[in-house]
Amino acid sequence: MIDIRQLQVFMAVWENRSFSRAAQKIYLTQPTVSGHIRELEEALGVQLFDRGGRKVIPTRAGEFFYPFVRQILKLSSQAEREMALFLGEKKGSLNLGGSNIPGQYILPALISQFKASRPDVQVILRIADTAAITMAVADSDLELGMVGAVIPKTGLRFEPCFHEEMVLIVPPGHPFAGREQIGLDDLVSEPLIVREKGSGTRLAAENALKAAGNIQIKDLHIVAEIGSTEAVRQAVKAGLGCSIISRRAVEDDLKYGLLYASGLEGIELHRQFYLVWHSHRTPSPLASAFRDFILQKCRALGSGLDS
Repeated sequence: MIDIRQLQVFMAVWENRSFSRAAQKIYLTQPTVSGHIRELEEALGVQLFDRGGRKVIPTRAGEFFYPFVRQILKLSSQAEREMALFLGEKKGSLNLGGSNIPGQYILPALISQFKASRPDVQVILRIADTAAITMAVADSDLELGMVGAVIPKTGLRFEPCFHEEMVLIVPPGHPFAGREQIGLDDLVSEPLIVREKGSGTRLAAENALKAAGNIQIKDLHIVAEIGSTEAVRQAVKAGLGCSIISRRAVEDDLKYGLLYASGLEGIELHRQFYLVWHSHRTPSPLASAFRDFILQKCRALGSGLDS
């Protein structure tokens, strides 16, 4: 017999192509994830994933099964939201998304504050780049997201909320270390690490450079494109290059002298975060309550929001 939890595990393995990464995403142990997949395969009488090598690859049966699982989980979530209408906003689950910086450094604290008066609420937070979170909201896989850039798409509404400072970071011993401002001419010849395309951090840096001196990212000496803020931090520490990154992501590194931060002369390295939701679809009471909670905090703290 198939149950919803098995389908949720199947989806996590499908999306991550790894039992270990799937386990981390859904907060289960790897043996538990493997057990759920094994039980699901036994119930269906077919193998869903090939487990050879470093990646887990869906079989043809797994590929055939995937769209049904996606639809079942979407309907299950919709049914839960509809039932939540009868219960108000004190119970149920809330599917949120955050791009890397809000997902790691802003939303966890906000979720904790929101849940303080709603202990029975379950919050599921997905972290990906801005483009992926925006697409998930557009597809109704997520009710609400917090992202680092506006990606125009029919039906989506973007509401400004938090903003932050970005900085150029370098490791100890680098010629820029300890300098408050770095000139653009110096930056052009410096090995630079950037986030992947689709990242709000990258888009904000591109826009700031273009506005200040009509400089294109492709004109810089890029040595690596990296898919997460944490990996960028570690690459800079290892001496691979410098990078433009959120100050809040490196606050501890700056405090203990593990990295150094500078501004760029003539460039406003600030970025805006946005709440995004689908304006053509009725949100659940929980999603409405969480959206209002965040926007009230923004209004209370003002435009210089520094959560």
